[in-house]
Amino acid sequence: GAKKDRIGNAHMFSEGPGYQATTRFGHGLGSAFDPAAGLLGEVGKEMMEWQAQRRDLIEQRIGKLKARLYRYHMNGTIFPNN
Repeated sequence: GAKKDRIGNAHMFSEGPGYQATTRFGHGLGSAFDPAAGLLGEVGKEMMEWQAQRRDLIEQRIGKLKARLYRYHMNGTIFPNN
């Protein structure tokens, strides 16, 4: 039916570097699909190097689209709804 295009996760990624969403009450969610190591600090740099060594293997196993989740960064905030 009308919902068939919204089922599943085939359209979950934007073509850009990520996405950000907010609500009228101040909650928020942000995601960077290919973050620079600077975003995650010194430990992030080491982690990104470790992940880069495995990127091809991960893409072979789960596909290029889903492999973007393997190396992404997500953050969220929740504020009181007074």
